[in-house]
Amino acid sequence: MGTKYDKHAPFYVQPAVAGSFVFDADRKKYIPRKLLYDQEFNRDAIRRAEPRITLCVAKFLQKLDRYTQTGGPANLSDGFLCLTVDVVTRFMYQESYGALDADDFNSEFLILEHDFVSMMQWPLYLPRTFALLFTSIERLPVWVHKRWLRGVIAQKCLWNMCENRIKYIHSCLAKQQECTRTVFDTTLNPDPEKQHSVTPIKHVVADAVSFVMAGSDTSAFTLKVAVFNLLYKKLDFLDHVKRELRGVVHDQDKTVPWDVLERLPYLRATVKESLRLSHGAPGRLPRVVPKDTVLCGTLIKAGTVISSSNYVHNMNPSVFPDPERFLPERWLENGPQLEKYMVSFSRGSRVCLGMNLAYCELYLTLAHLLRWYDLQLYETTEADMEWKDSFIPMMKGSLRVTVKKIPSYAASEKSLPTEKA
Repeated sequence: MGTKYDKHAPFYVQPAVAGSFVFDADRKKYIPRKLLYDQEFNRDAIRRAEPRITLCVAKFLQKLDRYTQTGGPANLSDGFLCLTVDVVTRFMYQESYGALDADDFNSEFLILEHDFVSMMQWPLYLPRTFALLFTSIERLPVWVHKRWLRGVIAQKCLWNMCENRIKYIHSCLAKQQECTRTVFDTTLNPDPEKQHSVTPIKHVVADAVSFVMAGSDTSAFTLKVAVFNLLYKKLDFLDHVKRELRGVVHDQDKTVPWDVLERLPYLRATVKESLRLSHGAPGRLPRVVPKDTVLCGTLIKAGTVISSSNYVHNMNPSVFPDPERFLPERWLENGPQLEKYMVSFSRGSRVCLGMNLAYCELYLTLAHLLRWYDLQLYETTEADMEWKDSFIPMMKGSLRVTVKKIPSYAASEKSLPTEKA
């Protein structure tokens, strides 16, 4: 983490997002591309975009109100993914894909996303084989794709959706038309005086596809981990979170800002522990040793491929005792010391570009969801929450809950003391 070890190129061959800087193995190429986006994803930029994120959270909660009236179970696995898709696309383009508009969170976009993610593991873990096959697979008839290779159809649909938006933004910038600012403006309109490099349009489209995928599934997974574990195992801790929230979240028609919520110790501990058990990308992430070096007392020759794993770091029992258990209280007792060992967003120059966006939507969503709704698990067990590695985690089942609205008079309880973030 934070070293000059390049990624092992064959592992990161992703034909579906070829050209995206996210999968670029060479640091010398990766860093200039990433710098063009950094100013759009830093903490100040997310604070400016917070009203857009808040709109999506409010819409998600309004959709939940329907379930308080009918009494039927809500599929939060789908609901959280609809929310995170709309958050990341509204943030990127200032216009969402409208996943939250679907009845019962049954958005067609979710089917595309599921099929696409299901395909991702094959090029990552069988890179050479898949790279050779991909061109041939693309040339197969559409009926073959629909029957046996749905991931290819999903990839094409996602690419077309992102390509249409990127080309529209590029056209506006080229014609110097007045248009709403997006995170792609600097990349699509580079400044030669600042030595910005020119990026091919198809590579920017690949960036957009990567942002949508990375920025939606991972955050949705973290929200599922948080809610399931609080309801299934940590009702006592949930009581502390709710009491804490009653002290600061008073009005159902107003949202409390991110910078206030992240100061709440119990809520912050919930977010941190949920991220620890979400891992980001849990599998091996191979790097190439740039020069002879000694690791753990062993000489490793230059050019050797070594791997690190977020899962291994986050589940290290010497740092996180009883690592399989959801224990948010560990962050109350030893948070600053634990922080440097959690790598769900990676570290150093390869740190996740969307980290601040993820934190913002996690705090806003969990705070207002847990403050205004009483949730109960509905036919959901630990078996449903088991996951497989598709480069990002994919749960085998769904998180379903019944929903009751909490009346606002409960806000009269006094605030608990808060800590600085």
